[in-house]
Amino acid sequence: MGKEKNNDLTLKIFALIIAIILWSYVMSEVNPPFENEFKNVNVEYINEAALERQGLVVMEPQKATIRVTISGRRSEVLKVSEKDIIAQVDLSGYSEGEQKVPVYVQVPDDVKIVDYSPKEILFRFDKIIRKSSPVVVETQGKLAQGYVLATPEIKPESIYIQGPRTWVNLVAKAIAYVDVSNKAEDINTTVAVKIVDDEGNDVRGVTMEQSVVDVFIPVYQVKKVPIELQTENQLPDNYEIVEININPSTIEIKGRKEDLAKVNLIKTKPIDINALIDNRNIPVELELPEGVSLLRPDEKVIITLNVDEKISRTFGYTLEDVDIVNLDSNLIIDENDFNKTIMVTVEGMSSKINSLNKEDIDLTMDLKDLDEGTHRVNVDVSVEEGITVVTLVPEGLNITLIKE
Repeated sequence: MGKEKNNDLTLKIFALIIAIILWSYVMSEVNPPFENEFKNVNVEYINEAALERQGLVVMEPQKATIRVTISGRRSEVLKVSEKDIIAQVDLSGYSEGEQKVPVYVQVPDDVKIVDYSPKEILFRFDKIIRKSSPVVVETQGKLAQGYVLATPEIKPESIYIQGPRTWVNLVAKAIAYVDVSNKAEDINTTVAVKIVDDEGNDVRGVTMEQSVVDVFIPVYQVKKVPIELQTENQLPDNYEIVEININPSTIEIKGRKEDLAKVNLIKTKPIDINALIDNRNIPVELELPEGVSLLRPDEKVIITLNVDEKISRTFGYTLEDVDIVNLDSNLIIDENDFNKTIMVTVEGMSSKINSLNKEDIDLTMDLKDLDEGTHRVNVDVSVEEGITVVTLVPEGLNITLIKE
């Protein structure tokens, strides 16, 4: 039984050896047809120099691959690698924009192309353009306290940039960054330029003809000073200035230290005071000395002038309205005298006169040392400050004193 099993195993091994020998014979002598696929064959760009002479550049794709299937005798196909397959696109003769360019493929002579894909590649060509871009200064850090920056001077004020139209058109500005930390004197420096898009990102693929600029920034001192109103002409006689308000009453100015040292106040340009009678709030301009400017140029200064008209009013009184003082206790005033009238005319600003009542005016008659009989006695009038007694009619009354 064991002997039979050994014989079977020997026959199987012998059969396997015969099969291997036959397969090797077929592969080496018969060499059957065979296909192979290469999935990432690099495509070579040719005549790029011709493209450059046209002022064009390839934007997309920067690199291309194709799939190639070849066939032939097995032994020949197996000798071929991706490097043996030549795939090319000819970039000459195209214009700006998207263009389909055919792919040409070559393989070794012993094999042939079954298929390749894609047979065309979509290219985007861009024109190389050159344009001027203004340079702007952006500062970093904070100046010393009490100082501000004036308008920067940049040399050159603009630079030329060059590159594919798509990328050049992305450039929003060329920025020169200047560090101003703790500066209290003029800044004079040379700084590198950076080109960025609208969001402040670097723009790639664009070159600058000049990568640095010279920047000069005056540094001014700041000072706060009061504002003084200048007026011209005179108000009519029946008008009077009650109050003047300047808003703001102080203003911040900037300039060189030596210029600011000479300035202790800023005057308004002269304003016709009569224009303030009907228009109480008027914006005014300021007279700024040479070398001095406003820290905030758009700041408005408003003059509010309270002008009041002088008017008069007349009040009528009788002796009953008069405060009698120092009347002898043994005497009385004749009753007929109490019907005598007194007219008082007062003058003052309308704001006071219009609110005045006759009770606000005090009339007094002093009968000190007067005996029985008729006497001419003056009437004294008292009014509050700012009001003037213009007329008193009559200035005195004939008073008859009788014994009780």
